Amino acid sequence: MLEQILHIEQDQIDKRATRKRVESLLETVRLHQTLGRVRRDGGMHNVSKVAEMPAEYIVASAPEEQAALLQAEVEQALSRLDEQEEAIIRRRYLQKEKVLDYLLCYEVNMSERTYRRVKARAMEKLAYMLRAEVVRTLG
Repeated sequence: MLEQILHIEQDQIDKRATRKRVESLLETVRLHQTLGRVRRDGGMHNVSKVAEMPAEYIVASAPEEQAALLQAEVEQALSRLDEQEEAIIRRRYLQKEKVLDYLLCYEVNMSERTYRRVKARAMEKLAYMLRAEVVRTLG
């Protein structure tokens, strides 16, 4: 796996598709943070009913477990970003209320150009850390 990552040339990576994939992962984490709490809190009083349910319904927690694992992996990756990069990603993608790029660049006191460069660099790093690179196919 590491050999494959090291052999991927920068020009082989589809930057747009990679960014979209990372954004999708971040959206999954954001939804899990907000909706996962509701599901956990709402389901606590129905614990006695779970034992009566058929096994096929109990398996439904697997996607929630996967989302929790993804959230932990994203948190670990975010902790390795620069302060500015982490702040931008958290504020733009992981807050309950989304902030648009053109507003966020002024909140973090950056020009739009600098903001977009920092955000792009952060997305590239996250893609690498989360193994979310999309390699271009020939054809």
